[in-house]
Amino acid sequence: MIKAISRLIRLPNVAMVFLTMYLLRLTIVKPITELMDFNLQMPELSFLILVLSTVLITAAGNVINDYHDVHADRHNHPKKVVIDRSISRRQAIIMHFILNLIGISLGLFVSFYHRLYWLSPIFIIVPVVLWFYSTTFKHQVLTGNLLVSVLTGTVPLLVVLFEYPLLKRAYIESVQLFPDLLNPIIYWIGLFALFAFLTNLIREIVKDAEDVAGDKEVGSRTLAVVYGISASRVIALIITVLTLAGLSVVFVVFLNDWKSLLYFGIFLVIPLLILIIRLRKTDDSKGFHQLSMLAKIIMLAGLMYAPLAYLFMKLAIN
Repeated sequence: MIKAISRLIRLPNVAMVFLTMYLLRLTIVKPITELMDFNLQMPELSFLILVLSTVLITAAGNVINDYHDVHADRHNHPKKVVIDRSISRRQAIIMHFILNLIGISLGLFVSFYHRLYWLSPIFIIVPVVLWFYSTTFKHQVLTGNLLVSVLTGTVPLLVVLFEYPLLKRAYIESVQLFPDLLNPIIYWIGLFALFAFLTNLIREIVKDAEDVAGDKEVGSRTLAVVYGISASRVIALIITVLTLAGLSVVFVVFLNDWKSLLYFGIFLVIPLLILIIRLRKTDDSKGFHQLSMLAKIIMLAGLMYAPLAYLFMKLAIN
């Protein structure tokens, strides 16, 4: 049962959300604020509540996605189907409701506790969007791909959406004197969010190409179904090339040190080039599955630059 639940909520993806938020807080936001002689204003308990809220809402979204996608999954991934085997449909819906209820409650609590009322709608809108994603948007050309990629990019942004206004509130005099003082936090987190968006969009398009047979069976009108594998391949290639170009710009403008160059080259540029080469040749489900996994690895490699950036900053200061 535990194995079935972990598969249903997609435990590795949920763990990735947890890891992303804590890594960016501890290795990007915190060191930058310390360089300014500032302290983080969001207490650790509050941040934990925010992370748990995000994790639970993500898990609920995964449950409802599998619930509505069970027929396609029986064709595309028969060995991975959980609903109607280990877990009943009724149990899945109850689990979805409980996860969302706790996640939304925690998100609303942390928003109101810190008087960031304008952020509270996020925790209501996202579960609604995830519901309609699973029922409608994911079956439309690129709509679902873009939507889930935007939500993926929002995970890093949540780290700064809460901390930034609290910092401005606490250090209002310094910020009024130097309006651009907190901009480095926005730039860094924004770049991680953009990278997460682009790499997830590549993966989503590749996954649609992988699942084209099952999607046809259930009447989904994904990019691969409507315009064919070739169109999916071309769009994924364009986004991958744009990602490579973006990494080059980021390196030249913001970094320009040999340690970052080495990391970018080995863990980001080379895998992206491999992705481009293999995308041009792959035309079967197994090949697209491998490319989907490669895209996920690239996304993780991008995230893991955060602790390395922290280490590089420490070395530079010492």
